[in-house]
Amino acid sequence: MRAAGKRKKKKSIFLRIALAAFSVYVVVMLIQLQLEISQRQRRIEEINAANEQLSKEIEELEYKNKNYEDYLEEKARDSMARPGETIYYGN
Repeated sequence: MRAAGKRKKKKSIFLRIALAAFSVYVVVMLIQLQLEISQRQRRIEEINAANEQLSKEIEELEYKNKNYEDYLEEKARDSMARPGETIYYGN
């Protein structure tokens, strides 16, 4: 009878060790997944910020394209005016 009792105890210990190892594995995997999720969220925020900046640049370029003559005049005034010089607008 004692031999049967020891076997049951050994199986029980093995089962507990296997269950503990599996639990540790699950916890480690959950932590890794959480870290990966947070990294991807940061990457999404970076991409969204870059997208917003590019959208602003596109709007600015579209505005310059629509008002090309005005843009050229503005650039000419900015580049040719000397410090302290008065700029007159004619039309």
